[in-house]
Amino acid sequence: MDVTVLDGRGYARFVVAGTYFLKKYRTVLNDLNVFPVPDGDTGTNMFLTARAAALQAGRLRSRSLAKVSAAVAEGSLMGARGSSGVIISQMLRGFAHHVRHRAEIDTLSLASAMREAVLAARAALLRPVEGTILSVADAAAEAAYRLAPRERDFYRVAGGALQAAAKALDRTPEQLPALKEAGVVDAGGAGFVYFLEGIMRFLPEAKTRATAFPRHPSARRVFTSRQIVGENRFCTEFIVENARCELEGLRDALQSRGDSLIVAGARPTLKVHIHTDKPEKVQSIAAGVGTLTRVKVDNMEQQHQVLVVDRPSQAYSTVAIVPGSGFQTIVQELGAEVVVASQSSPSVRELLLAVNRCLSDRVVLFTNDANVVPVAREVATLSPRQVEVVPTKDIVAGIAALLELRGQETPPPAQDLLRAAARTRSAAVFFAGRDASFNGTRVAAGAPAGLYGGRLFSGGSLVQAAQAALAAMGAHAGGLITLYYGGSQKERDAQRLSAELSTAFAPADVEYYFGGQGREEYVISYDE
Repeated sequence: MDVTVLDGRGYARFVVAGTYFLKKYRTVLNDLNVFPVPDGDTGTNMFLTARAAALQAGRLRSRSLAKVSAAVAEGSLMGARGSSGVIISQMLRGFAHHVRHRAEIDTLSLASAMREAVLAARAALLRPVEGTILSVADAAAEAAYRLAPRERDFYRVAGGALQAAAKALDRTPEQLPALKEAGVVDAGGAGFVYFLEGIMRFLPEAKTRATAFPRHPSARRVFTSRQIVGENRFCTEFIVENARCELEGLRDALQSRGDSLIVAGARPTLKVHIHTDKPEKVQSIAAGVGTLTRVKVDNMEQQHQVLVVDRPSQAYSTVAIVPGSGFQTIVQELGAEVVVASQSSPSVRELLLAVNRCLSDRVVLFTNDANVVPVAREVATLSPRQVEVVPTKDIVAGIAALLELRGQETPPPAQDLLRAAARTRSAAVFFAGRDASFNGTRVAAGAPAGLYGGRLFSGGSLVQAAQAALAAMGAHAGGLITLYYGGSQKERDAQRLSAELSTAFAPADVEYYFGGQGREEYVISYDE
């Protein structure tokens, strides 16, 4: 059946679906990252930016397209990371501006909005460069504009845009010498293609479409002599709130202070990204026109050396305890330097060895299990390092806290990280190991059960147990449900459960990942 109207709910699903693919392939994009500097974080930055947008979309998904797109634009601006993230946020802002008075749109309006999105991104850049995400997004918008007058179905227009974007992506090495020398396509452009691919894979009744991705280059092989970080080695980002000048005025004041300058947003809230050798001076200039928040300064020279030579000294290290190999991959992608994978509580010796493997003298240790907290505190007294224990109660809280920590030059107090973690709810679904009774609920040995907030839920199946736990978590209100499968569950089981939950909690979006935990069949997280 053709879909000829895009409303707020449909747009929210588009954003969530595209974000899912960025999350799935962010490490591939990190490995492609050689322009404008080879700091290896484009995929992570794009995903975190899109995630901030998707969370806002989920909160207002039942509203008009104008309201949802405005929330998406605001969420992406406040959560934007890296040049690629800021460019994405500006595209979403351009789209929102085009549909600002519309409850829904047709394909021709979609194509026009895509064009305005690219123009908005170009306007935010001091010197737009071809062979980047701009070229890829341009191609997608033009293809949509050619198709829309004769094609009313959104899915076919999106498919045509995806094909054009993929072809433009393959041309990027001919446009940028650094890409050609490394033998890769542009990472930001590839992320844009992944985003469109994610949308196409989530369409009802759509056939699975083949793609040239993922590409799997080795980060240690793709770097060449051309790709070095020389001057302007500090990637500096911040938000200017209550700005007393327009975007152009702040950009003019900062353009001589570095390169890769992007000023996005609109008064009174502006997002700044710049590569500079004097981040303090840049901040001082911006502070003269407003209040700075979310300041982040990364040394790109050190980030590059991490990828091609050796790990440098750094302000702090992070250690995370995880219950399975899938979670190990996830927390490493979020910045954990040392990971302890254990199906049971690790010993003092195991944790002490992990802490002492860190490169920094200051270590942030995420327990991710309430039972590990006493052991972790003992390690803090024994290690010669300065160890700050963050007593996250489970792996879901640990992931949320790592997301909060990522990109911060110095770690905030543990209580701040715990407050951020508390915004994400978590539950476990498992087969009961023995007959049990808890708070008036009885389960027999081997029966499916769920646990959330100190409450036990029984069910005739894992699906029913998961539904009961999620209902108690408030998932009927919409938001994002994430399943991490382990135990005896396979990907096909997680896929089936995901489909069941998508139907039962229709306002919410559901995604799943391999966690590899042994004690629970599923660990579930829920974000409103």
